[in-house]
Amino acid sequence: MSVTLSLSDKRNQRKFTNRIWLNNVDPDGRRVDSRFIEAGYRKEEAFFRYRRDELKDDAVVANLIEEAVYRASRARKKEPLDNLDAYLFTVFTNLADREIARTSQAVDIEPEMLQNLHGAGSEPARHIINRIEIERLLGAMDPTLRWAIEMRTLGYEVQEIAGMIDISPDCLSTRIRRGLKILKRLLSDDSR
Repeated sequence: MSVTLSLSDKRNQRKFTNRIWLNNVDPDGRRVDSRFIEAGYRKEEAFFRYRRDELKDDAVVANLIEEAVYRASRARKKEPLDNLDAYLFTVFTNLADREIARTSQAVDIEPEMLQNLHGAGSEPARHIINRIEIERLLGAMDPTLRWAIEMRTLGYEVQEIAGMIDISPDCLSTRIRRGLKILKRLLSDDSR
């Protein structure tokens, strides 16, 4: 004997995911309109795609979805809603935009720059300008030599780097030393 689901039962089934769970009672003990709960599950993927690059944490998005469902359910509507999904999505986007504006945006900066910012007077500005100049001068350097210098600063031995680019360690050491002398001279000339 086989059991088949009726058409209405098939429509009421939703794809099971672990990302959200919407309670039929809000934190204040009020019943949540089941139409908004259903709309929340229907629009789940769209919620998680909204401004994905700024809302990186799925837990934050899930909390915002839950809050949007509760707020949409509590809102007093003058007229019946034509499109519950669109209304719920608008409530969610408003909450998400506020969350993004509220959270501080992290800036990726060099640790040395943070240390230099605690210096006296114009010293931090001088270090920033030096860093910009170093980047400019390294950009004008031979790419292989620049790569070798970067590998050396990362802790690789001259012998290892020389083996990677197939030259003798003495030759590489001389090239790095000359390159750094030129860089130092150019930087000292610019600071005068």
